[in-house]
Amino acid sequence: MINEREKVIKAKEVLIKIANGINPVDGTPINEESFLNDPRIIRCFFYISELLNRVIAGQTNQNLPKPTELHITKEEKSLVKFPENKIGVNEFAKCINNVIDLNKSKKLSGVELNKQLKKMGVLSENIDEQGKVRTIINNKSVDYGFESEKRNYNGNEYEMVVINDIGKAYILENLEDIMKY
Repeated sequence: MINEREKVIKAKEVLIKIANGINPVDGTPINEESFLNDPRIIRCFFYISELLNRVIAGQTNQNLPKPTELHITKEEKSLVKFPENKIGVNEFAKCINNVIDLNKSKKLSGVELNKQLKKMGVLSENIDEQGKVRTIINNKSVDYGFESEKRNYNGNEYEMVVINDIGKAYILENLEDIMKY
């Protein structure tokens, strides 16, 4: 089922083909005598395609629906740059969001990634004495590249779940499946 965003993108593609003298139906050149080859008409098509670019980018008052699923291409995955050290899920999500096309994919959040990893049994939860729910590692976590490190924030020590290089590679490779689990 085609959504509104896809319709606008397709309409822009059709206009660009016509503006470049190509019949969008069969890919053949448009007859030179056609009104579609008039420079005034061509300028009009390019102007409308620029307006559609702004609509697609969300730069209008009439925003298109935002994507509802994470989508990352192999090319985008190859562009992801992680810090050398162990990182948390929020830092992982930030690295992914730096490369994905937000016109085609929703942003990744650390909260959602954590939730999915818990569903898969890769991570677990614990409730502390104050009733706070904490994400923790379990017996499976190490196999997937997750560790626990002591951290300090404002004088309070806590355990933070971190992702090592094995985990970064695993999550990146399987990200879409993890988010659909």
